[in-house]
Amino acid sequence: MTLSGRVSAMDDGMTVSIRGMVTQMAVFNIHSDNIANYGMPGYQRKDPVVTSFAEHLGPNGVDSVTSTEVGRLRLTEQPLDLALNMKGYFQRLNKLGSVELSRDGRMQIDRQGFLRSMDGKQVLSTSGQPLQLSIIPKDLKKQLSVSSNGEIHVFDAKSGKMVSQGTIAVANMNGSLLSDVDVKQGYVEDSNVYLAKEFTSILPLRRQFEANRQLFIIQSDTMSRMIQELGRAQ
Repeated sequence: MTLSGRVSAMDDGMTVSIRGMVTQMAVFNIHSDNIANYGMPGYQRKDPVVTSFAEHLGPNGVDSVTSTEVGRLRLTEQPLDLALNMKGYFQRLNKLGSVELSRDGRMQIDRQGFLRSMDGKQVLSTSGQPLQLSIIPKDLKKQLSVSSNGEIHVFDAKSGKMVSQGTIAVANMNGSLLSDVDVKQGYVEDSNVYLAKEFTSILPLRRQFEANRQLFIIQSDTMSRMIQELGRAQ
């Protein structure tokens, strides 16, 4: 092999090392996001998917899939804390009028009786419209209940009975309403992230990244010497 051919081969080796490092960083970032959102109610972890040709595609060879595993349900005893004990999503209306899906069931009632998420987005009912209570309870713990199918009942002082105010919509990831749902009142779903698993996954990535970095340094130094030799030969 000529000197120029050896330089070219070394350059290709450096490219592979760089792509390897970029790929490992892309996977590392997915695990880092999971760790950062560990304490976020309703957060669903992302699992990295690396193609067989990732060493040639670089970051384009890395994708992620969302885990639909139900997270840990934590008792809060707050009447407007709702958790889905099954796969599915609450539907929320954002400021642009688009429907968002979320498993974060921490809710509140505004002055007009609309049921909203903690960040102010209106929660949709099974009718497809924002769920609005005609009666705003003064004591949520005593005067408001949510059944397992998502139907809200509020105490009516005039009749002395609990009356239905509508049913919270629960949909699949495609936005289609689900009929068989399991809503838990007084619970919050914590993220389905397992810290031990995330940290265990990061350790080999660091070793692989460091190996590629060292290989890149060696190849870079070798190529520099070759280029100097090539210059002297000319």
